[in-house]
Amino acid sequence: MIGISDNTLNLVLLVLLGSGLMMVYSARVIKALNWWTLQTVFVSLLLIGEGIHNDALEVIIFGVLLLIAKAGIIPILLRRVLKESKTEWVGEIYLKRAMSLIFAGGLTLLAYEVTEPLMALHSSYRSGLAIAIALIFCGLLIMMTRKIAIVQVLGVLLIDNGIFLAGFFLTQGMPLLVEFGAAFDILIGIVIIGILSRQMLETYDSLNVDHMRSLKG
Repeated sequence: MIGISDNTLNLVLLVLLGSGLMMVYSARVIKALNWWTLQTVFVSLLLIGEGIHNDALEVIIFGVLLLIAKAGIIPILLRRVLKESKTEWVGEIYLKRAMSLIFAGGLTLLAYEVTEPLMALHSSYRSGLAIAIALIFCGLLIMMTRKIAIVQVLGVLLIDNGIFLAGFFLTQGMPLLVEFGAAFDILIGIVIIGILSRQMLETYDSLNVDHMRSLKG
């Protein structure tokens, strides 16, 4: 069982959903990154709180490592890429910010509809799972509607947070090795993306993924 009160858990879930929606709405990349960092801090604290409640030292350690790696190292790496590229705007493709937010709201309602069969679960658990699915939807939306590589990376990271939360609420904690392996894969992926982004800057002097079309045969 999650070791925090329903009111506190609902507040955490509100922050998680709100930060996801604000990532969709953000016009500047740095603001989207800040919202994701805040979200990841709360995800890590949720895990640490669960470890403290269950007196599980390994869960607490993993939560701290997650906080350091995802809320610390990854934002630093992405900020360096943004500084080198002088990228400020998210780069819209199909949807403007307001319309993107409306779509994200609709996807959130869809997430609650998808979890309708799970009404038998504790209301907070059901809400947590619905918000996890909503974050996955929002991440996909960002990836489809933005043309800047770093913003699409943030979309992937948002999806990762959603998948992590879904596993957390469905299983009350995935096996520790699975969680650690997933987090490590994401960290390695971000390092690789950082290298590729630098290569894009050297070749195109931009992180706009439209330039990648020139690689087509």
